Amino acid sequence: MEEQTERPNNHRPIPKLFYDDLTGAKMSHCISCEQDLLHNDIPYFIEKAIKPQLGYEVYATIFEYAMCVRCMQQHKSKISASSMANINKYFQEQIDLSRRQYLVANELFDDLNLWLEYCVATDKHIKSIGECQIYAQCLGDQLVMGECPYMISGEALDAVVGLLSAETIDGFNKLKDELVGPSEFQDLLKGGPRVLL
Repeated sequence: MEEQTERPNNHRPIPKLFYDDLTGAKMSHCISCEQDLLHNDIPYFIEKAIKPQLGYEVYATIFEYAMCVRCMQQHKSKISASSMANINKYFQEQIDLSRRQYLVANELFDDLNLWLEYCVATDKHIKSIGECQIYAQCLGDQLVMGECPYMISGEALDAVVGLLSAETIDGFNKLKDELVGPSEFQDLLKGGPRVLL
């Protein structure tokens, strides 16, 4: 008889918002190393850039991908020390963790809107912004709720990009080429390197 393990209280099935918009299925492979993410016990992240029309009810996807923690750490290690210090300082100064701490303390894991309706840095509501990125941490077919999921507005991303060294921006541009490809899709990302690890 196969023993079923009980899922942790903060795990939920991955919501459709974090599915691949092109296929309508769960993102199943790391964009960088292509390993299977759904059937291995490997933590991974999903990043999705969107232009919301009516919050999450209607939106256009700019890009989306899933990346395993190992590949993410490899890419993150290419961020210059000065850029990483600037990014950390920005988030320490801008992010009010009280809302997130409240959600975790009260185990409010079933209403995704509570986690994603406000930008973690600017506190702007999803319906009042023109562009944002949403992030999820997953394990297999489960969303791990705690530090993620979260939403960050285009305004906050622009502020972060302004803190990056030329070396890091060059690295992000190379990563963008790798993830998206040097094609007509690059026009969608011409505002700057919007991939945050």
